[in-house]
Amino acid sequence: MNLQHVISRFSLGGSTLTPVSGQGQESAVLVPLLEVDGEASMLLCKRSAQLRSHPSQLCFPGGKVELQDASVITTALRESQEEIALDPQQVNPVGVLPLHTTLTGFRITPVLAVLDRNASWETQSDEVEHVFTLPLSLLAQQQAWQPVQTQLRGKTVTFNGLMTEYGLLWGATAKIVQQLLTRVA
Repeated sequence: MNLQHVISRFSLGGSTLTPVSGQGQESAVLVPLLEVDGEASMLLCKRSAQLRSHPSQLCFPGGKVELQDASVITTALRESQEEIALDPQQVNPVGVLPLHTTLTGFRITPVLAVLDRNASWETQSDEVEHVFTLPLSLLAQQQAWQPVQTQLRGKTVTFNGLMTEYGLLWGATAKIVQQLLTRVA
């Protein structure tokens, strides 16, 4: 799967640029795509084990919408710069995936973007233990995804998960990855 094929499925519409209110649990994540050895790949992070919420989980860079953010795209770019020092000038947003609501009440807007060839980022920060890439061809292998059970508010919940060398990809991040793969298949 090449990067041009993936991004050809998306285009920014006016609704993605409308201001957001900054109220409640609104958040945005950057879903960064890039080519690694000629193959479309996705950049992901492993959260620091020292964080109060979601320690050591695999994720996209992102976070809560703040009042000064003009749009969810602004939020995703700002948070990516804060978390992994990704220069917004090296990020080309191409569209948004559908809003994802988590079981913990967050409303996440995934912002799909292509990184410039010369883009650079920090591989470690206070919030991020590690930054890494995974090829979309690996993520698209349905047999690699396995059901994972966890307890949430006293109930057993089952998610699809993918074991990587950096840990288990599951939860909201896994659902966003699967949404993207469904769109580009």
